[in-house]
Amino acid sequence: MNMRILFNQDKKGLYLVACSGGPDSMALLDLLYHQHFNILVALVNYKKRLESDEEEAMVKAYCMKRNIPFYSTEFQVNYEKKSFQAVAREFRYDFFSKLYHEFHCDGLFVAHHKDDVIETYLLKKQRNVINLSYLIESETNIKNMKVYRPLLHCYKEELLQYCKANEVEYRVDKSNFLPIYPRNIIRKQIQNLDKNAIYQQALDDEATLKHKQEEVLNYLNNHSMPYRLDDLKQKDPLFLQYFLYFAVDPMYRHAINNNQVSNLIKIFGSKKPNLKHKIEKNYYMIKAYDNLVFKEIESARTYCYLLNDFEYFDTSYFKTTSTGAKMQGIYLEKSDFPIKIRNIKVGDVVDLAQGHKKINRLLIDKKIPIDRRKMMPIIENAQGKIIYVSENYRYFTRKTTQNNFFVIEYKK
Repeated sequence: MNMRILFNQDKKGLYLVACSGGPDSMALLDLLYHQHFNILVALVNYKKRLESDEEEAMVKAYCMKRNIPFYSTEFQVNYEKKSFQAVAREFRYDFFSKLYHEFHCDGLFVAHHKDDVIETYLLKKQRNVINLSYLIESETNIKNMKVYRPLLHCYKEELLQYCKANEVEYRVDKSNFLPIYPRNIIRKQIQNLDKNAIYQQALDDEATLKHKQEEVLNYLNNHSMPYRLDDLKQKDPLFLQYFLYFAVDPMYRHAINNNQVSNLIKIFGSKKPNLKHKIEKNYYMIKAYDNLVFKEIESARTYCYLLNDFEYFDTSYFKTTSTGAKMQGIYLEKSDFPIKIRNIKVGDVVDLAQGHKKINRLLIDKKIPIDRRKMMPIIENAQGKIIYVSENYRYFTRKTTQNNFFVIEYKK
């Protein structure tokens, strides 16, 4: 059986071939050899099966007969309480990377095929994560290696037939069919299904993902924080998945999953004016009345600065200056000193022309987000009277007087 594989890589280069001894990687190795690529072979012996040493010897014999440099290593990692597959993959690519850079290779060939694409698609559909792609890319970069997958259009059966027709020796790892890993279970499930139909569905779903990602990125290019909740409520669930993924700080994108999408939908349905849902650590998705923001929230702190006279300085929460906008300042009298500039405490009230009002209620009425309310600077004078609340209140007898002191709030 002649299998026509179009390799686009320059044959003048040197390439590393990942080989396990299975029919997929042996077919790839044989194809590269017969197309006169300059190659060396890397194999990881996991020592998990009695056949492992015999498989290594088989691959080594194939290479020695054809004067192909062969390198192997034994898997020696304690992976207790960790996924063997994840640890094995990391170990495998570390070994490949060592050889790749030692010999200044131009690429790494791996034998992923069409069945792998189908399995990956079905696995990703099951997981509670945001999928940027359902497929396997033909070219990627892993650990600063150019990784090529030229067999993605071939089914595993075609590779088996190639090996048999061309008398390429291979071994079958029977553990691949044991129901011990999710991929193995899916591999068994699809054996008697229409793989062409599943593959076409994967292509169709991939096109939908890419179209929706483009739609979301266009939206974000034309909108900035705070985002309007009324606008987002009209969007479909897939849009919201990618909106969350691309709108958050890139540092926290790994934490976005379908649970976070559910939290966003809960925000839509809540009548509470202020809500927050933790994404990770101190990074939150926050509803502030009609708006949605993503931000880091510091643990609530109290601060208090005592001034005996006009002083101009900078803090993490505000700065004091001699100039500013009208609602950023107040007229201070000598009798006001010493003043305290501090954040709001429970029970703080301000005097109005008629009566008084709790500061918290004043700010709620003005729809000031709760996290800002907690850290907002106020001025308390020597008599214990609150005469200024950042941008929202000046003592009523000082409104007509020219400001001589300004507190510029840092809104985080």
